Amino acid sequence: MNQFIQATFLLIVLLLIKGTAKSQDAHFNGVQDMIIWYNPSLKTNKVPQAHASIRSVNYPNVIAYSSKAATIELPLISRDKSADDNIFFFNLAAGIITDNSSDHFLNVSTAMLSLSYALPMNDDNTCLAIGFSGNYSFNKVGFGVPYQISESFDKYGPLQSALANDPNASGYSYGYFTAGAGVSIFHAGEQKQWYIGGSIRHINHPYSEWTHAVRLPSNIGIQAGYNAAVSNEDAFGAYINYSSLANIQEQLIGFRYTRTLDDSTNSAFSLGLVYHIGDALVPNISLTFGHNQLAFYYELNLTDYSSGNYRRRAFEFSYKRDL
Repeated sequence: MNQFIQATFLLIVLLLIKGTAKSQDAHFNGVQDMIIWYNPSLKTNKVPQAHASIRSVNYPNVIAYSSKAATIELPLISRDKSADDNIFFFNLAAGIITDNSSDHFLNVSTAMLSLSYALPMNDDNTCLAIGFSGNYSFNKVGFGVPYQISESFDKYGPLQSALANDPNASGYSYGYFTAGAGVSIFHAGEQKQWYIGGSIRHINHPYSEWTHAVRLPSNIGIQAGYNAAVSNEDAFGAYINYSSLANIQEQLIGFRYTRTLDDSTNSAFSLGLVYHIGDALVPNISLTFGHNQLAFYYELNLTDYSSGNYRRRAFEFSYKRDL
């Protein structure tokens, strides 16, 4: 099984490196904490959690916007069982994401509700899971400063995605419902954790703008991650996320080192690096204390937008709490 996991992980990494990134459907660097948005089956523990993120982006003299997200995950198990038992469980999750520019050119929001079911495959905390999600979105882009947007502009942000949903930039706020599903296999051991998942979103192909001329195609996604302790205090992990919606793609690879400071108080710090393929490197740091975790991400541009004066300044904060 370990060789299968490693081979699969390597294959997906090679796929990501080969591809050409154009944009992405979600707009946060902390994808591990928001993995439910990509694949509703990927609740890999039985801990109820709440998570919030804010990402601030500024293209000087062009546009500035902020993306905000809040998610809550509530595992459902039998009253006579505990989270440490190797048993099946359901997970109910809900969340909201908003993207807003300072000049009101962009105003997008999505509400999500999902339900998943995980079934143990053995006595070692390896599970097979399936999940379903429903999202309701409002998309508004246009009626503001007319932007001359190059192909590489904001490729890992909401603006290009919003324009793909409403290519006429009509300025109307249009709402639509989308459905999604995902499957995964994951292992939640004490010393080692991993997951492999696949998902499809926008199954119902809704109209995404008010003239009913554009339908959203299905979004295909692949997710994988691996984390292992190498000593009593140290652990290393890696994760990838890939999704494709027509010509809008997300391709992301992340690495993380975690050092436990005090096991009795659950105190630790982590150093990480996220690579938006063809776009940015994102160094990050997180601190865990008790049931709380704070994280900070700063984006270093790799793409040269100088011809359009599009140099991006972006950072992100996130907070997670075990309930």
